[in-house]
Amino acid sequence: MDLADTPNLASFYCPGCSPGRDPFEEILTVRWCDLHQPRYGGSDDERAKVSRDILTSTGEAEGVTNREWCQFVHRTSKRLNSAKKSYSKAKS
Repeated sequence: MDLADTPNLASFYCPGCSPGRDPFEEILTVRWCDLHQPRYGGSDDERAKVSRDILTSTGEAEGVTNREWCQFVHRTSKRLNSAKKSYSKAKS
């Protein structure tokens, strides 16, 4: 099954309209209404990689930025495993 075929199980909600909904109790995706939409255009907005398009929501926490961290962590992990194997062989 492809990621595109995976159903999104999250419910959309606006924190301003439904402040009582608890993300620990249910799977929620924030979808601001026009009345409660946060303002854009601050100094940090250019640096943030945030999708404003509802169709790009995959149920994943910003997969674009997460991918870079994942590659970094797993690259480091692979290096550690290689070093451990080399050390074990040298020790034998």
